[in-house]
Amino acid sequence: MGAIKDVFGKEASEVGLADIQNLIDQKVEENKILEYKAPLILTDHIALSKWVSAFLNAEGGLVILGVCEDDPSKKDNLQAKIFPTKIEFVDSQYTKERIEQIIFSNIHSSAKPDIRIFPIRDSNNPLKAVFLVEIPCGVNPPYQAADNRYYRRLNVTKYPLEHYEIADFFGRRRSPHLELSCMVTNPLKRRIPDQGEVQIRDTYHLRILISNTGSSSAKYVQVVASFKNIEIIKVTDGPNHRIDSLRNDLPTLQWDKFNGVLYARMNAATVIWELDIRLVGKGKYGLITWDVIADDTDAREGNWLLLGLETGGAHEEPKPYLLPSYEQVFHQAPPDTI
Repeated sequence: MGAIKDVFGKEASEVGLADIQNLIDQKVEENKILEYKAPLILTDHIALSKWVSAFLNAEGGLVILGVCEDDPSKKDNLQAKIFPTKIEFVDSQYTKERIEQIIFSNIHSSAKPDIRIFPIRDSNNPLKAVFLVEIPCGVNPPYQAADNRYYRRLNVTKYPLEHYEIADFFGRRRSPHLELSCMVTNPLKRRIPDQGEVQIRDTYHLRILISNTGSSSAKYVQVVASFKNIEIIKVTDGPNHRIDSLRNDLPTLQWDKFNGVLYARMNAATVIWELDIRLVGKGKYGLITWDVIADDTDAREGNWLLLGLETGGAHEEPKPYLLPSYEQVFHQAPPDTI
């Protein structure tokens, strides 16, 4: 979920000036993912790059260009509450493309960050606009600002990184990065027709894979996967090491690679399990939650959603497909109980 969805509760394409004005009327203060900036900052490329660097080197966030702050001088106070005061439209000379050029030409890293910019235009005068600048948590930190320094977001302000923090970021670049995926390898021979007919399947054959897209080998890897509203019929490949009792009696598998390593190869994947499963219980879908840990890298967690039906045209050739996460389908975190 991006910062725009976190702030407004809707997708960028659905945000209008009324939503911007609502932030002002409701006195929504700046926070760790939200920053207001008057259009004047577009004339100070160094200053803008510091804020972008700070978000990239932290958890990401949203800069709204075209909303004034009540007292920017309080920014040195980490506990200051900064409120929006009014909309001040960005000059028409600053197009989305020009703002992108200003940002990317003043941020330096080994890879271009995935920053997204959305204009929110005045319906009465399309030349007037406020810009939403959505900044992700950078995947290749640290990101350097135009003054050759590195910054990080803290509460409502930014601070220059110390040497040890910069060294830590560069150290992480040389770490493994583990990605998990889950593929349905036995798609229905007849897909659901477009006319609305629903076809529920009985069993799925899943292939769960792990890959290392980082820059160094992963050692002592452990993966745990729990299955909600799902019965494991048979594990056809991989260890059938069950630890149900450690996960509230949910069907749970554990995979360990304590001998050997996962090498860093962008396009290679290792099969952890192949298994046959079916949906059970009252739920309309199943949820597979997973955790992965390894030496010299942060622990990760995620999930895959099993909807219990397949979509597509009646005459389509069925193909194996990857399961999405709950967040990809419902745009929110999964509930504690399903």
